[in-house]
Order: sequence, then C-alpha cells, then structure tokens
Amino acid sequence: MAEFNLGTLISNANPVGKREFVGNGDIKDTYSFRLENDNNINIALTNMSANADVRLFRDFNGNGIRDTNDSQISASTRFGNQPDSINVSSGLTNVDAGSYLIEVDRVGTVNTEYDLRVSTNAISKPSNLVTAETEVGTLTASRTFNEAIVNSDTSDSYHFAVNSSRNFRFNLSGLNSTSDMDIRLINDRNNDSVVDASEVIVSSTATGNRSESITQFLTPGSTYYLQVYQHSGGSSYNLNMAPV
Repeated sequence: MAEFNLGTLISNANPVGKREFVGNGDIKDTYSFRLENDNNINIALTNMSANADVRLFRDFNGNGIRDTNDSQISASTRFGNQPDSINVSSGLTNVDAGSYLIEVDRVGTVNTEYDLRVSTNAISKPSNLVTAETEVGTLTASRTFNEAIVNSDTSDSYHFAVNSSRNFRFNLSGLNSTSDMDIRLINDRNNDSVVDASEVIVSSTATGNRSESITQFLTPGSTYYLQVYQHSGGSSYNLNMAPV
C-alpha cells in the first residue's frame, strides 16, 4: 500500500500535503488519493535542497500499489532543486473519478526534504497551486514568452519581482479560434505556493480567444506570480510582461 493516504480530494478546497524526505534508505515516497468527480488534478513539489521528481499514475484497481497496468498520466522532472508541478485536465483519457498514485523520487545521491501539495478543481477553474515554473527574475524591461496550455498542462506560472513602485502590464494574445485562456496576478504573501483568495490581486477573464490584459500598480518586496490557465480548449499563446 501507499505510504501516505491523502484521502478523497474535495474540489476547490484547500490543498492537502505533507513535508517529507527522500534519501538513503527511503529513495521514493508514494501517496494515494481518490477523486469522486471528473476534476482537474494539481500537484506542487517545492522547497527542496536537491533534485527530486514527481509522477502521477492512475491506480486502476485502487490497491495503493503501482502495478504494471497502472498508467503514468504525467511527470515533472526539472533539473536540480527547481520546483516541480503537474496540472492535468479531466479531459485526459485517464483523469476521471477514481484512484490515483503520486510518486516522489530522489534523483542522484543527495538527500532532500520537500513539500508536496495536491488539489483538485473543476474544469475551467484555475489551479490553486503555483510554483516558479518560469523564473522571470526582476521585471525591469519588456519580456515575451511563447508557451502553450493543453489538457496535460492546464496552468503556467511565471514568478517575478519588481524593484520600483510603478504600473506593470501583462498581455496574453495569440490564442487559436477554439480556445479560451485567462490570466490572474497573484501575491503569494506567505510563500507557500498555495493561492489563497486574498492573494489574488486581479484577473482578466475575457470570453473566447480574445486577448487578456492586466495593468496593475506593484511595489517591491512581494512574491508575485502571473498565472495563465485553461478555461477551455488548448492553444499556444504569447505572454508579454512589462513595466509601463
């Protein structure tokens, strides 16, 4: 059986998780959980001192053990101690009500502690977990990113800082005709990678494939994220972030 049972995840509730360790004598931790409804799944692996990876599996027989017929849905294997994240849609074949397994694996020979958080949300709703998937650094000039949102990656998070008090503009464009993506600006005040309701500064939720835009006055000293997330469909996109 899985070492840790996270129980049944409740849609749009606070994430569940643990602070744990992988290393000599314990190179892999396994977590089991259930979904009662066809919802998205969000996972964040953060606060590591060395490299660890995270993988999500469908546990078809619900026994809490990864059997040979349990298919891997997604994995995050970023280099070093960078945070890992998984955000998958219930639109994927193996993501619906049922049992799941998460594996956290040590990479290499160095031990590390980590924080694992897991949540579920209805399709078209943003993940309430953010990690520094893209580290922008200090936003002192215009930056443009070309990425994509699809059912196997429903959320992208851009972590940035500012060094002056002024307005900043965030524009999302270039969506295809059958997609709808939204953006929101977040200040993760307690640095826990969980988006509390009070930490959402502002959102842009135009309908269809229309462009999204936010202009906001920001001040130094806060932990800011710009989150791009799926409302419906999948598409590449262009994100521009700039002081104005």
